[in-house]
Amino acid sequence: MRKTTILSTIKLNAAHVEMFSENNIELLQYNFIKILPLNFKLPSHNASWIFTSKNAVDAVYSSNEKVKCNEMPHYCVGEKTKLALVKNGQKVIKTCNNSVKLANFIINNDKNGKYVFCRGSIINKDFSDFFHTNKINLNEIAVYQTELVPEKINSTVDGIMFFSPSAIKSFMKKNTLNNSECFCIGKTTSTFAKNFSSKIHYCEKPSIENVIKQTINFFKNG
Repeated sequence: MRKTTILSTIKLNAAHVEMFSENNIELLQYNFIKILPLNFKLPSHNASWIFTSKNAVDAVYSSNEKVKCNEMPHYCVGEKTKLALVKNGQKVIKTCNNSVKLANFIINNDKNGKYVFCRGSIINKDFSDFFHTNKINLNEIAVYQTELVPEKINSTVDGIMFFSPSAIKSFMKKNTLNNSECFCIGKTTSTFAKNFSSKIHYCEKPSIENVIKQTINFFKNG
């Protein structure tokens, strides 16, 4: 009898890989995207900073530009992003599970503030438009670039774990979802996945480990 087979669109660490082995699930894993740092200049800004990904934190705080936002108030999306900021000695005012919740928190609590948003090369149009529509001062700086690395998957997979809309775009360049269940790290990724499939699941609390647990539990209990 064929084992349940799961595809991860990022390479997982050893502990996460072991979770699949312990549950007798076959795991395929490839990095469908690559993160490349950009050359950037941050503005002089003695107010609030927004980070919605750990990749942006890594790009800024591994550069000489970090002195411009060091010890300023930070808003962020995701526990992983928050941990990266705290590790770099930063004060995190608010952490939300997704960008929609963060935008709503800001308009309800500090809509007159000024913000610099350190992001990737792919614009989150809904997030940007929210600030513009509500006349909140937002300056966006691209600090890293996302490069698609498509991989043709010849195996039959029962479930696919997606950790960003970019990974979905990369996957779809050489593959189709067929009847695979799609497990997404959060609402933004799941919303994009719905363009291609109705078999979508997402985590209320986004993290790699929660996606893995949700995936394993689905097939164990299915």
